[in-house]
Amino acid sequence: MTIEPTREALIAAADDAFEAGFGGVIEIRSDGMDAFYVDGRAEKCAIVECAPASPDSIWRSSPSTLLSIFERKRALENAYLSGRLSIGGDMSVMARLALKGR
Repeated sequence: MTIEPTREALIAAADDAFEAGFGGVIEIRSDGMDAFYVDGRAEKCAIVECAPASPDSIWRSSPSTLLSIFERKRALENAYLSGRLSIGGDMSVMARLALKGR
């Protein structure tokens, strides 16, 4: 039995993963958890629990997949192409996104 990461663990990992601003807001949704947001409108990204603006993009995935992306154990592109990560909204936000270690 695999223990899924907590919302707090996901938020901490996301805070470490997002390197620089990307000109948008991403809503992160995971099974059975309240959403949180990556605000990349400034030079440095901020992880917030309330929507700072209407999200430009929405990510949906299991907590374990999100954690593996944030910890750089799984490539964002591979998670998306394999169907483990669903991305909706403005795909140009994704083109401007840079995660640490990538």
